[in-house]
Amino acid sequence: MEVKVHAERTASGWSAEVAGPDGFTVTARRLDQCKDLVAERIKTLAEQAGNAEVCDVVVRVDAELPGIICDLEAAKIKMQEAQKMQDEASAEIRSVVTRMRDEGLTMRDIAVLLGVSPQRVAQLLG
Repeated sequence: MEVKVHAERTASGWSAEVAGPDGFTVTARRLDQCKDLVAERIKTLAEQAGNAEVCDVVVRVDAELPGIICDLEAAKIKMQEAQKMQDEASAEIRSVVTRMRDEGLTMRDIAVLLGVSPQRVAQLLG
């Protein structure tokens, strides 16, 4: 079961609200504690309602931190773009090394041209 929680920073920690007709609010010093409290409360409410089948509760937090969340999202996007570029660069270098090898260059020659060890060239070919 997945539960969405709206969390806000308070002077003493965090306040997390679960919306809906049976909604509730929990408070804790740390955000992870709020998640745990929400999960426990959901399980308790399910047991009281006679639904003991709820065993795993996934809590998705939507935190309100003006400015910081936007910066965090931008950083995540940049990290994803960087990973994509790293993957593309790795594929390209493997292609170049394969072409060099097909041209008859030795592993040592390729290593010198790339500025890596012959062992790394072998890894790139493998």
